[in-house]
Amino acid sequence: MSVAPPVARWCAAALLVTPDGRYLMQLRDDKPTILLPGHWALFGGTVDHGETAAAAMRRELIEELEFDAAEIAAFSEMVVELPFVPPRFDRMSFFAVPISERDERAMVQHEGAGRRLFAPEDLARESRVAPWDLAAVLMHARRRSLFRR
Repeated sequence: MSVAPPVARWCAAALLVTPDGRYLMQLRDDKPTILLPGHWALFGGTVDHGETAAAAMRRELIEELEFDAAEIAAFSEMVVELPFVPPRFDRMSFFAVPISERDERAMVQHEGAGRRLFAPEDLARESRVAPWDLAAVLMHARRRSLFRR
């Protein structure tokens, strides 16, 4: 029987989605000291010790965008093995967060080099996007056909 690997980092990430199905992404700073510099990624961050992923998600949205979400809903979770030496395992908790264009215009971004709304197919064509975030966006965008019950 195998033992689950220790998780180095637990992160909460927001699928900030407009009614027309576009997703708000952050352009990460182009700093060599961070993971995936200069890549498009979801807004979010580390879940602090003793904090729930949902509480971390709300906190991160306020810290990063001054956005107090009316609604967040757990969507999916994954553990990603990053191919460092030694490998690192990160736990990712994804939340669906509906936003309006008015919400997006009112946001004040405090982290990253910019932001942009993407249709899922346009995001998939980007060469520099966090792969686990892209997977979550595509799963969310196609959830009705992928996860029928």
